[in-house]
Amino acid sequence: MKILRCTVKIILLILWGLLLMLPAVLSYIGLSRWQRVRRGAFWAQFWARGAAKIAGVKTVVHGEIPQGTGALLVSNHLGYLDILAHACNFRIRFTPNNGIKHWPFIGQLVALSVPVWIDRKHPRKAAGYAEVFQQTMDNGVSLLVYPEGTSTDGKHGMLPFKSTVFAAVHPGTPIVPMVLFYHETPANSAPAAWFDDTGFAAHAIGVLGLKKVVIDLYIMPEMYAKEGEERKVLARRVREAMLEEYNKYAQ
Repeated sequence: MKILRCTVKIILLILWGLLLMLPAVLSYIGLSRWQRVRRGAFWAQFWARGAAKIAGVKTVVHGEIPQGTGALLVSNHLGYLDILAHACNFRIRFTPNNGIKHWPFIGQLVALSVPVWIDRKHPRKAAGYAEVFQQTMDNGVSLLVYPEGTSTDGKHGMLPFKSTVFAAVHPGTPIVPMVLFYHETPANSAPAAWFDDTGFAAHAIGVLGLKKVVIDLYIMPEMYAKEGEERKVLARRVREAMLEEYNKYAQ
């Protein structure tokens, strides 16, 4: 049954991605750079809502989704399903590892959202990323970041935050902290969080074999940088607030 369920989901996900590619590409014709970024956020949300239904991923939102745009969305990171949970509820610009560019089909699909590709092998590029992040938010597009830098199992706290992205936050830019947790069905199944050395394909096949994954997404009140606040201090302050929220619900 798991094999059949997984096979059907994979076929439907591929068809869903293929169905969106042509209209997405055509919709970018004649648009300016930032119009393309905003359109990319639209397509990311449209794709995510369909993909989540196909994959059996349901997000339960706790708290109010901010109605404004141009915010920095900060979340803990459990794996690739985070993308569905966040994109279903926010129009965002992603910051994926540039290695994903070369993944067959998935790389092309992600590229349609006009993300900020991050090269983690070259830290010297960090200043340039901060400038792009700032421009993105200044142009009314929310940016999603996972400052832990890697995923965890969601049961043993959060890793220290990398502070680079916080250098792009002006005092007037809203920061929206969030924490999320996965619940798999059946409950004794392998974890849906992707935090170990399991290959992506093997892990994804296991996840798609599940009946469903429920993601609890807790949205916290907006925070703001203080005048003259150093990025490391801001990153630490946001993490401490998120960790307090995390500890309320971690199992």
